[in-house]
Amino acid sequence: MKEKQKKLLALFVIIVLVTTGLPVSVSGAQTAKAVTISVPTYPITVNGVKIDLGKSKYPFIVYNEITYFPMTYNACRVLGLETQWQGNAEGLVIEKTGITAAYLAYSSPTANKGSYKATVATFPIKVNGKVVDNSEQQYPFLFFRNITYFPLTWEFGATEFGWDYNFSPKEGLI
Repeated sequence: MKEKQKKLLALFVIIVLVTTGLPVSVSGAQTAKAVTISVPTYPITVNGVKIDLGKSKYPFIVYNEITYFPMTYNACRVLGLETQWQGNAEGLVIEKTGITAAYLAYSSPTANKGSYKATVATFPIKVNGKVVDNSEQQYPFLFFRNITYFPLTWEFGATEFGWDYNFSPKEGLI
C-alpha cells in the first residue's frame, strides 16, 4: 500500500508543477527559457496587406526591441518560405522557395493583450541548410501559441530570405 501512496504523491506533485507553470525538468531535456514579449503598437503591412494585430491568433510580436514573424503555414507562403517539422531530432527546417501565395489571416475571437510569455525555442533549427545555434543568438527563435517565431533581423530578413523591408514611426513595419 505504501508503494501505491508514493506513486500517487509523485503524480500529484507533477500535476501541481505542470499546472502552476513551474519548469519541470525531464532527464536529458532542455528547459525552455521564458521571455516577455509584446504585441506591436505600430502598424505592420506585408506585401501590401495591413495586418490586424488586435484580433490575430498569431500576431507579430516584439522581443528585445525586434519584431518577430509568426511562422504559420500561410504566413510563410506569403513571404516565399517553406517550413517543415522533421521530428524532435531534426527539428524545424526553413527554406526560401520564392513561391508565394495570398495572405490568409488567422483570426481570433478575443483581442490580444499588450504582453505575454513566450519561450526560447530549444529544438534544432536550420535556415536555408545552415544550422542555427539558437542558444547563441542575441535575437533567438521563439515559441508562442505553439508556433515558431523568427526575428526580423537583417541576417534573416535580408541576407537569408532576400526581403526588402523598412520601418518608420509613422508607417510602421512594411
